[in-house]
Amino acid sequence: MDTMKIMFVMLMCTTLIGCVTQQDHERAVEELEMTSQNSSQEVERLQQLVEQEQVEVSQLEEERQAFEETLSAKDATVVQLQKEKQAFEEASSAKDTNVVQLQEANKDLEAEIEVQEQIKEKNLEAFKKELQALYSQVAGLGELSDATPANFSVDMDDGVVDFDDLAQAFRNVRSTLASQMSDFSQLRAQNGQLEEELQQLEARLRHVERLKKELEQVRAAREAQEAKLAKVRREVQAVGREIDRITKALEEKFGKSLVVTQHQDRLVLTMLGQVLFESGKAQLTPLGLDIMKQVGEVLDTLPNKNIQVEGHTDNNPIYGRLQRQYPTNWELSTARATTVLRFVIEQTGMNPKDFSATGYADTRPVVANNSEEGRAQNRRVEIVLYPERALQDNNTVAALAR
Repeated sequence: MDTMKIMFVMLMCTTLIGCVTQQDHERAVEELEMTSQNSSQEVERLQQLVEQEQVEVSQLEEERQAFEETLSAKDATVVQLQKEKQAFEEASSAKDTNVVQLQEANKDLEAEIEVQEQIKEKNLEAFKKELQALYSQVAGLGELSDATPANFSVDMDDGVVDFDDLAQAFRNVRSTLASQMSDFSQLRAQNGQLEEELQQLEARLRHVERLKKELEQVRAAREAQEAKLAKVRREVQAVGREIDRITKALEEKFGKSLVVTQHQDRLVLTMLGQVLFESGKAQLTPLGLDIMKQVGEVLDTLPNKNIQVEGHTDNNPIYGRLQRQYPTNWELSTARATTVLRFVIEQTGMNPKDFSATGYADTRPVVANNSEEGRAQNRRVEIVLYPERALQDNNTVAALAR
């Protein structure tokens, strides 16, 4: 009778354990299906991002064509300015020649006027002497006839010659000389204007030279921009190929045990905590060891690696004897991240400088912690791949495409 009771109790315990195990298995299957749906949505989002980048590349091509048209217009303007400069220099040279000729003519006129004045002075002295002699004769005749002459004029060749005529002649000569000097002053003023115009032309020429330098700089900038655009295209294509290769390799090996997503220029490998670790522990399970070994082999094939391992937990606090080893979720998440990092380095022999590890506890949940399914998704380890930047002043592939 006692034996029957014991067998009955053992049968009940076995049935109860089987039910619990079946429930856990069904829950794990549901979680893996949900993870697969998220991965499909992420792939569609990546395809949309690639299409957007192709549209942005087309826009850059249109802007480059508009830029070349602007450069052609500026080149035409430079040619026109050079023609205007040449014409202005020819006009200035002709004016300089006229000024020199007028100056030479004025010198000749001044010399001729000086000679005429000397001749007139000599004639005036002779006339004065002759008139003085006549005046003396007239005075002598007046004394003899008791009469006084009315003026000092005398007829010569049917004309009247006196001092007033000579003074007027001198005034006419001086007036002519003053007119010539006025013309010379005007020529000087014109020469000043020509010099001012020449200075303005030189300023415009300097402006043209500056425009030429700016055009050269613009051309250099355009060439640099085209080189940068080509490099960006190659970078975008390389990133896309690398994402496709890694995603395909990991999905073929691990199926739903691992999810690959992309966040801007980061590639994130997400593994659920219950697959890698037992509850409250930081030692890899046999399945976790196998998964991480294969993940390490894939990571070892990547060039220019920059890898960060991140540990995450749910919001359930640590309690009981586990608090002696892990007082909070901070210590547990950090220990799990460090365990994964150390295992990958030891198995693959990769450079430790390419790795970093950090723990975030429950501060970065992917879903709400208000259900067992949500908490299961939040208990995870993420391996984040940061590809080496081709351009140091850009942080993301999307920024490079712009």
